[in-house]
Amino acid sequence: MQPRLVHLSGRPYDMGLQYGKLLRDEVHALAEERLRLSIAHADAAGRRVDRVHCLALAARFLPAHETYAPEVFAEFQGIAEGAGIAPELLLIGNGLTDYRDALAGGPADGGCTAFWARREAAGGRTLCGQSWDMHLTAQPFVLLAHRRPEEGPETLSLTTAGCLSLIGVNADGIAIGNNNLIPTDPRPGVIYLAMIHRALAARTHAEAVRAVTEAPRASGHNYYVADAEGRLCDVETTAARAAVLSPEGPTFVHANHYTDPGLLPLAAPLEPGATSPYREARLRALLAEAPKPLTPESIRLCLADHQDSPRSVCVHGEQPGGSITCAVAVICPETREMWARVGNACRGPLFRYALSELGS
Repeated sequence: MQPRLVHLSGRPYDMGLQYGKLLRDEVHALAEERLRLSIAHADAAGRRVDRVHCLALAARFLPAHETYAPEVFAEFQGIAEGAGIAPELLLIGNGLTDYRDALAGGPADGGCTAFWARREAAGGRTLCGQSWDMHLTAQPFVLLAHRRPEEGPETLSLTTAGCLSLIGVNADGIAIGNNNLIPTDPRPGVIYLAMIHRALAARTHAEAVRAVTEAPRASGHNYYVADAEGRLCDVETTAARAAVLSPEGPTFVHANHYTDPGLLPLAAPLEPGATSPYREARLRALLAEAPKPLTPESIRLCLADHQDSPRSVCVHGEQPGGSITCAVAVICPETREMWARVGNACRGPLFRYALSELGS
């Protein structure tokens, strides 16, 4: 399915206000669903919490955002105002996985398979991206947000209704995306969407990396960061620690488990039957074996792989209450293009978007 495209422009607060007003009902519906999922997650972990408890915890996340990136927080406040939703509830809607970690922790697995392909593997350009695996209720809310701020670079990001940036590229050729990791040190702090949003305001690769490594993070994620000069790195994080990795080779894949030796002591254990090691190894092999140069379409076919389902790269939610592939994205930072679709990669072709061609 082709993603919806939402255009926003102006100062950060004004863009947020537009966004919240435009998608008011969806903002509320997604946030309420994610509150429900958080309570169910806590219950499964043996913790009894209610709405009041959850919103009180979410309120403890907000001050860190205002200090970390005032412009990002201003847009977040605008979304809340425009949608008429409490900022605490909007925080849960935006940062489900980080919030859930702080609420009740849990074993690790599930949630996206990310990759990059260097210029030598992709016909002289960089390609990076991922499958985005999440609870099936997220899929109807997937969209593309095109932002033209008064100051800073134009951006295009795959995200969900009322949320900041999840996977994106900016007009200066910075590309960033992520997949989930679960550490043992979660805390109230800055959620991953706010860090990605801040990174997409960066003018340089180093600045984008610092947006992740220097944040007072709430929990752990893995981030890939690329730029138009061909620079690439991978950043594994816990709440308190970060490791910048520069793996060699024409292609790279990362799923949902820590690999940096220094961070392994802070990694939550993988749950029994975890799919992450299999998905990572399988996509690595598929990219290595695929005809070169790699293209967005050939990468889509790799992401559509069903071998050894339900452990497969393309996730269809065979496990009750489990994740499905809600969206797929491939980005070229050199050309500021994104190819994306809502739903599984096996459902059909990707749709192309170029920042230089988007209207207002």
